[in-house]
Amino acid sequence: MLSNELLILSILTLAMIGILGIILVYLMIRKAMDIKISKRIDHCKEKYNPLISLILTEGGLSRELTAKTALQRKAIEELLSRYTKVLEREEEKKRLSKLAALYLTDDYQKRLKSMRWSTRMNTLYQIEDFGMDHLLNDVYMLLKRRRLSHQELIHILRILALFHFGPLFELLTNHYNHLSEYEYRNILLRLEQRQFDQFVLNFHKSELPLQKAIVDVISIKKELSYLSFLENIFSNYSGEVKLRALKALAVIGYVKNIEPYLELLYSSKWEERMISAKLIGKLKEEKGVPRLIELLHDQSWWVRFQAGQSICQFLNGKEILRLVLESSKDSFAKDMAWEWLHKGE
Repeated sequence: MLSNELLILSILTLAMIGILGIILVYLMIRKAMDIKISKRIDHCKEKYNPLISLILTEGGLSRELTAKTALQRKAIEELLSRYTKVLEREEEKKRLSKLAALYLTDDYQKRLKSMRWSTRMNTLYQIEDFGMDHLLNDVYMLLKRRRLSHQELIHILRILALFHFGPLFELLTNHYNHLSEYEYRNILLRLEQRQFDQFVLNFHKSELPLQKAIVDVISIKKELSYLSFLENIFSNYSGEVKLRALKALAVIGYVKNIEPYLELLYSSKWEERMISAKLIGKLKEEKGVPRLIELLHDQSWWVRFQAGQSICQFLNGKEILRLVLESSKDSFAKDMAWEWLHKGE
């Protein structure tokens, strides 16, 4: 009985060793093939790189730049991907998009229909990086896919925004109105002004995450043309939306009437005191200086910090801080005055 068990165990051990041996041989062969393929791609890249560089800088095409095989197309793709990180001129970027369209369109159309999630996602990234707007409809059709991951959805919407897809407003407000503030912002940042204005005009109908994203985009782009819109939001909304509008005004650094913002320096909410202090500093509004000095004594560290920074933006800011350092009995105020006096030393 024992001998039979040992025999079975020996056979199983040998079988496992055999399987592991086969796997090892397969991996070695696969590795050797990958190295061989990589070398062939590198050889193509060495040949193509001067041609692509010349096309991107001077225009035109070259008969020597062929893409008959998958390896040749892979070499072109990798070279174009490298150039997207260094090109700055719009004309060169347009030439790169044309090259990508010429040599990679068929492959990308097939990859977008792949069953593999990673293949579809990588293709979406390349389409965006290469600016292949002629594939707009192919990208849009992905939205009809039954099992679409959230990551794919966001990336598709980003590309649609980048390529000025007309019905995007309807998509975001009627079909995909469950996105996060961060995701909305990422999409809206890619819109041209005409399309973005649709969202601004329908601000009051939008969900809170989209409202916050709209205000943030204006802040990021520092669009002075939306000043009246921001001040209207500040005056008529409350809570987080009002605070975002105030932040945007502080970033832009301009308001039509300073009085409401001077009053906000006395707000019971530390966030409003902090952001209004930032705005007063940006505007260098002398009327706000006495209150900024008082805010150096505020119970909130963030308010004290912003008050110190804002005071520094005035011509006599250092003198004001020295006076606070010498005369104040509040240790927190003295510490903040000292910190801003020695900032950057």
